[in-house]
Amino acid sequence: MNNAYRRNKKLALPFLIPGLIVYTVFFIYPAVSGLLYSLYDWKGFSKEKTWLGIKNFTEAFQDKIFWGALGVNLKIMLYGGIFIFALAFVFLILYSCIGKFKNSIRALLFLPNIISPVAICILWSFVFNQRFGLLNNMLDLVGLDFLARPWQDTEHIMGSMIFVIVWTYVGFYFVILVSGVSKIPDSVYESALLEGANPVQVFFKITVPMVWDVLTVAVVYWLISSLKMFEIPFSFTGFKPRMEIWNLSIYIYMLGFGRNDAIYRIGYAAAISVLLAIIVMIFVTLSRKLMERESLEY
Repeated sequence: MNNAYRRNKKLALPFLIPGLIVYTVFFIYPAVSGLLYSLYDWKGFSKEKTWLGIKNFTEAFQDKIFWGALGVNLKIMLYGGIFIFALAFVFLILYSCIGKFKNSIRALLFLPNIISPVAICILWSFVFNQRFGLLNNMLDLVGLDFLARPWQDTEHIMGSMIFVIVWTYVGFYFVILVSGVSKIPDSVYESALLEGANPVQVFFKITVPMVWDVLTVAVVYWLISSLKMFEIPFSFTGFKPRMEIWNLSIYIYMLGFGRNDAIYRIGYAAAISVLLAIIVMIFVTLSRKLMERESLEY
């Protein structure tokens, strides 16, 4: 057995080496370089770097823009996550009650995920426009003009952006949950119904526990995606992101090379990138601990 293991190990090594090289060059090396840059004051256009140690990190903790951007991240993660998974489960219940056109419905809900986020933001900017937007005009047409709002002003822009994020990604997580439900044997549902369980009991006592592992993976993926989200917040107001919706990814971009002036701070941007990576790891670890359960076998 040991000889067979050694032979298999030698056989697998040549296939692993290309992947390890690519992983090292495009992930490990940039990550280590970013960590090193975070310890310097560096503008990115010269080899001259000034050693700062942890001063970039201490500055970040005193930076109001950093905390505001982190707050935007947390709002997207919390409010977006609540609505996305609530709607995904609602669609899942309705989907299970439909006999025909299931593939078409699933494809329709997933459709926003194959469209560029920039194109989606351009579309919704026309819908939310205060003067000629479709939403306010429709409200006026049906006599609900008192509900019309400047949807992209300071007061409403966060809610409007979260709505677009939910609209975009709910289909993706719905498809993930459907894939988990499809693996549950029909005999389990038949047994529950024969014993007198109603559809609500079946959903909460059978469906949710049996897709818990899939739900855990989906939640972790959402936490990572929401904390590093860039495209929708950046392009929601037309390639000139308003500071009200700056998250950490946008702030890093602006510090690094996103401003019109040439005063860039690559070192400080790298420090915030390191902090963002730590925040992501903390939330992922906590979510896995909180959602940890014994696996069900069926």
